[in-house]
Amino acid sequence: MDKYIESVDRCLGWIESQMLSFNRGSVGVYERIRIDVNRRVNWTRPDCNSEIARVYMKRGKADYDVCRNIVDWLLSTQDNEPLSCWYGSFPFFLNDGEIIAPNGQARWQNDNGKVLIALLDMYDITKDEKFKTAALKLASYWMKIQREEGWFIQYDRGITQSPYRGPCFVFWMAAGIAMCYGVTGEEKYLVSARKALRYALSLQLESGRFRTSYELMKCEDWRPASSEASIAMFCLARILKYIPDPEYKAAFDKVCGYVLSIQHECGGVLNSDEEGFSASLQDDRMRCDLVYTEGFALEGFVEAFRLTGDEKFKKAAVRLADFLVSIQCKGESPLWDGAWRGAYSVIRKCWEGRANQNNGIDEGGMYSVYTGWCCSNIMDGLIGVSKLLKG
Repeated sequence: MDKYIESVDRCLGWIESQMLSFNRGSVGVYERIRIDVNRRVNWTRPDCNSEIARVYMKRGKADYDVCRNIVDWLLSTQDNEPLSCWYGSFPFFLNDGEIIAPNGQARWQNDNGKVLIALLDMYDITKDEKFKTAALKLASYWMKIQREEGWFIQYDRGITQSPYRGPCFVFWMAAGIAMCYGVTGEEKYLVSARKALRYALSLQLESGRFRTSYELMKCEDWRPASSEASIAMFCLARILKYIPDPEYKAAFDKVCGYVLSIQHECGGVLNSDEEGFSASLQDDRMRCDLVYTEGFALEGFVEAFRLTGDEKFKKAAVRLADFLVSIQCKGESPLWDGAWRGAYSVIRKCWEGRANQNNGIDEGGMYSVYTGWCCSNIMDGLIGVSKLLKG
């Protein structure tokens, strides 16, 4: 077994030993550990759980009891009431997998977009129609509320959340809908994806990066410029598989150039360059954000190589994968050994940094140990690198 797969299995071991809900994940996997407040957050989130189930399937464990439990819980959280305003969508989170608090009712464009992509990936792996059915129902909800400008928003007293103009709130959904087009061939998905991309690509700067949610709407203050650039790289690579278009390819090439330009010699992708430093409230551009950037960048490099065959993307993926394996938690605490914490300084070579900039629950940073977002996408990327190297 290679070091990348060993790293994935160590992380899955952490999830199974520390982060499963009752009876082997019967109501999902918990969101994260907050080290500094000595707490395991009891939220179970559809986006996190969909990504973790996908990792199990890529490890050949679709029939494993934990994977089956996660999938059963995930599908049970989809709004299946035909008369509901939110029919087909997924909520933000459930407390202990069962209780929806008022803020758990939120429908986030980026979270649901990531669920959509994961569902279609799981359909591709298993050919089980239940994943395709859930995905198309989910896409239908968001397409129904897509605005002519290209973004996705329903004015429903804050249930459908409103940082809708940020690139990560459009790109994830655009990529998922493009995948629906690839699966079905139906024109309505192509029309929706193109509408979303018409808006999203208008946000790209000459440097290749995209204007951030903070620049556009003064939200996601803690998310560095590297995050939405890495997400755009991944999503555009996926989109180009199904919708080859010179305009999209040009935007893809530019954003890839930006992300490659901020990859540090150690392999990690930095928060930003000098110009992008003011694009968020992150206070050190020489850190690596593992919650919002590194996993997406790794997946993006893998997808970029698959799309183009260009060796520079394989080399970038391997360098980033090696960096992530080297900093995986070991000997810190049995409560999170095998995982990755949320922020790392490439200068001081230690965990460092917070995500508490106008963010009272510190959604990232050195004291957050996430199952989804961070660990799930790093694991997915590591599996991808392992496959690339095996040819």
